[in-house]
Amino acid sequence: MRLVFIDDSEQRVPPRRGLGPLVAIGAVIIDESQLAPFSSRLQDLRSRLGIPEGEELKWKPPKGSFLSTAGGDVVTDLRRSMLVAAKECDIRSAVVVLDHGAAYRGLSTAEAGMKVLAWLYERIEMSLSDYQEVGMVIADQPGGGAKAEKHWLTETLSLTNNGTRHVKAERVVMPIVTAPSDHVPHLQLADLVTAATTAAVAGRKAGHDLVPLLKELAHTRLTGETAGAGIVLWPRELYDLHWWVFGEEYYRRGSIGIPLGPHDPSAARPLSKPGRPYLKDDGLTVP
Repeated sequence: MRLVFIDDSEQRVPPRRGLGPLVAIGAVIIDESQLAPFSSRLQDLRSRLGIPEGEELKWKPPKGSFLSTAGGDVVTDLRRSMLVAAKECDIRSAVVVLDHGAAYRGLSTAEAGMKVLAWLYERIEMSLSDYQEVGMVIADQPGGGAKAEKHWLTETLSLTNNGTRHVKAERVVMPIVTAPSDHVPHLQLADLVTAATTAAVAGRKAGHDLVPLLKELAHTRLTGETAGAGIVLWPRELYDLHWWVFGEEYYRRGSIGIPLGPHDPSAARPLSKPGRPYLKDDGLTVP
């Protein structure tokens, strides 16, 4: 049995040129035997860094919390150490990032989030299939109170009952349930992985510095790439960011590998291909 913990993240004004607001949902996938070991490692990390008992470990700590005033070195140590502990506990991840400024602009953020959740659900099913195991999904409680939570859970039932047009509902054996993230360390890891991945795509240094560790956790295709498996970027105009951010040379569709970024022979041409704004530069440097 694998336990899957999911959380969402946003980057409303990404510094990377050409990106609109980003909406993301990510998952960490944990073998049941590693639930207690990871919790224990996190408790040791809290003690080492002097983080008060009961304080939630958030990418964006609330004002007045210990982490909001602890300084960059402590926060960096915490983030890196959490990801290292996750790797040592053989935890895997999947994150889907949507540029809401380029796709589904007619939908609200919440509605776009449900689209992203469906794509994440497909990656969860695929991952569980690779492990030949079943799993259950635990989400952070959505904001808005009990009524909003009930509505959100109702919306997710079609996924766990029927799957999607691409993936059958086979491996996730229960409806998605929610839990308060301040009491569940594994949800706090999901917050970190999702937020850091989204920040890296947005072009923020705090996320980019964690990319090597994030890649070690990300679920991969059988051919070794994270693109389209453990890390999904949409719409297609973002595909070349798999190269610039995560160092992926190919995006695979079935057995066909699409070269990315400057690895693409067409990058030598005077002009980039239409619809590939990040073919020749990363959107952070001067083109």
